[in-house]
Amino acid sequence: MRVDLDVRETELPSLGPWDPERVTDLLAPLEESLEDERPRADWKRLFLGFDLGTTNLVLVALNEEGRPVTAVMESSRAAVRDGVVVDYWQAIQGMKSCLERLQRRLGRDLPGVGAAAFPPGVGERTAQVCAHVVEALGFDCRGLYEEPTAAAEALGVQEGAIVDIGGGTTGISVLREGRVVYSADEPTGGTHMTLVLAGGLGLEFDEAETRKRRIAQEPRLVPLLVPVLEKMGTIVRDHLVRSGHLGRVPVLVSGGGAVLPGAEGVLSRVVGEPVHLAPHPLLVTPAGIAARLWRERRG
Repeated sequence: MRVDLDVRETELPSLGPWDPERVTDLLAPLEESLEDERPRADWKRLFLGFDLGTTNLVLVALNEEGRPVTAVMESSRAAVRDGVVVDYWQAIQGMKSCLERLQRRLGRDLPGVGAAAFPPGVGERTAQVCAHVVEALGFDCRGLYEEPTAAAEALGVQEGAIVDIGGGTTGISVLREGRVVYSADEPTGGTHMTLVLAGGLGLEFDEAETRKRRIAQEPRLVPLLVPVLEKMGTIVRDHLVRSGHLGRVPVLVSGGGAVLPGAEGVLSRVVGEPVHLAPHPLLVTPAGIAARLWRERRG
């Protein structure tokens, strides 16, 4: 099955301003469900957001009313590099593991439809691989969106620069009046932070990744990662300048790679404009995939 891509200059229905309370209502229950397996809402039909990230594979389920049901996460196990699926079979197996966990939680078959997302700037054939992963798991892929655009859906943004800092890349999409007018994606993400920790501390990659995820407990490690954050900020600033939007739109950051003490301050300093970190940034993109799918099908 061929899935139409949602790319630059694609018209979006009005999404309204960023409403922190609405975002928290969507994302907070999903964050809780990563630790507590009880469903957050009843359901008859599911709308599934498949997020194939460089570091994590995340699966988010909303019910027929668009309310969050649950979320599960697995390691990508090198199936995805710089946001692109490089090991198709391993990506399917990782998402299959997510589905099996979801099914055990909910206790029965999973009637529903799915959608996926891809990094800005990749070719159509590369983007379609994400849809093929969803279909290989037995679901119709009814949506395929740019990752920052999916994040905009969860954030409720109609005007702004959405920066998605994933495991492998920093992606940016600029929305004006609900329309994606510019998008780009460049290497540098959370995996690069892990590599810096591994090299600086003499650790194996997996141990460095664990230390990074617990960095709030080891604030002395944060200065090691500031240069990576500065590179991310430079990517954002360069693209805002190139597109003519620096200082003209708010800058909002999502993605697991953004979860670092002091990240907002470093990024704001380099970009030269206030940069706002979304609540529950790890789940913004997958929740937005599911929410966009629900809105298009039922909203």
